[in-house]
Amino acid sequence: MEGWNIISLDTVLDYEQPTKYIVETTDYDDSFATPVLTAGKSFLLGYTKETNGIFKDLPVIIFDDFTTAFHYVDFPFKVKSSAMKILKVQNNSADLRFLYYRIGRINIDTALHKRYWISKFSKIKIPLPPLETQKRIAQILDDAAALRDKTAQLLNEYDLLAQSIFLDMFGDVLNNPKEWQTKTIEDLVVNDKGSIKRGPFGGALKKEIFVDKGYLVYEQYHALNNDFSFERYYIDENDFQRLKGFEVKSGDIIVSCSGVYLGKLAIIPAGSKKGIINQALLKITLDESKMRKDFFVFHFTQENFRNQYFGANRGAGIPNFPPMSSFKRFPFITPPINLQNQFAEKIGLIEQQKALAKQELQQSEDLFNCLLQKAFKEELE
Repeated sequence: MEGWNIISLDTVLDYEQPTKYIVETTDYDDSFATPVLTAGKSFLLGYTKETNGIFKDLPVIIFDDFTTAFHYVDFPFKVKSSAMKILKVQNNSADLRFLYYRIGRINIDTALHKRYWISKFSKIKIPLPPLETQKRIAQILDDAAALRDKTAQLLNEYDLLAQSIFLDMFGDVLNNPKEWQTKTIEDLVVNDKGSIKRGPFGGALKKEIFVDKGYLVYEQYHALNNDFSFERYYIDENDFQRLKGFEVKSGDIIVSCSGVYLGKLAIIPAGSKKGIINQALLKITLDESKMRKDFFVFHFTQENFRNQYFGANRGAGIPNFPPMSSFKRFPFITPPINLQNQFAEKIGLIEQQKALAKQELQQSEDLFNCLLQKAFKEELE
């Protein structure tokens, strides 16, 4: 490639230790002015009111020295810890956005707990085109990324719209300003002993009983991701009959009962495989003449409802589901079923638009990845 030079990253990127920019306290509040960043996945940790030691020599890349995660930053900030490098272009020798995209193509083994920028990452050689070519490539990728992000934001706005409709129609489920009648979960399920059931504990589902094909074992993954194409464990006819009390069917609601995603839930879709839940799930079979499944999902996932009834179970250890006796006393507002039906119709229209937006998001993601691959396809590591 004419005019392209093979260079190591440390010949175009200087680094600075972040020591001067570390916050003195983690007393964050959204009303404060200065963002506190980490180079890891969470990126924005909060906002600080501290006015000293703010990094302002922008733009830069913040680079996690232990995981090699990184972010492009073009606004003033402070940091949480010293476990990163702040990277800046030397003497306008390269385009930082180009380097940002190029760094994203680098994969190294980070299994060892050590600092990687000086020891390894900065020594990696990349082909570097002329500056104008760098800027042109970066702009094309920026435009594709902006299209992708705009579509992702549209999905988020659909979710916010659905939430707004719920609050407008039914109000805050915890304070119940519209004074709806409340019922417990026992009042809302079908008249069956197995309508509220936690998965089997102890040795009931030892891995040695799993078979290659048979009845599906539903796992926490299904509740967390609402993905029912995932299949990993099966049991045979004999074990299914032994554990039949834990059977789930289409229309049942499954709820995650432990871990950081405590209370995440999903509805078993029509046509799903016959099977049982494991110990990390709770199943609920609602009487839909009293409460619709989609209404229950919105109710259950309201933030203040979750904080009120699950907050005490998020201690220092592994968060766990409240005792069943406590869960059965949770009050659920129960608006008339005709209002729930109206809500469902509105949500159905939003879901149709979300489905189209998801297709567009996948297309824009594919476009971005295609352009990214094309931009660097001629390079040699």
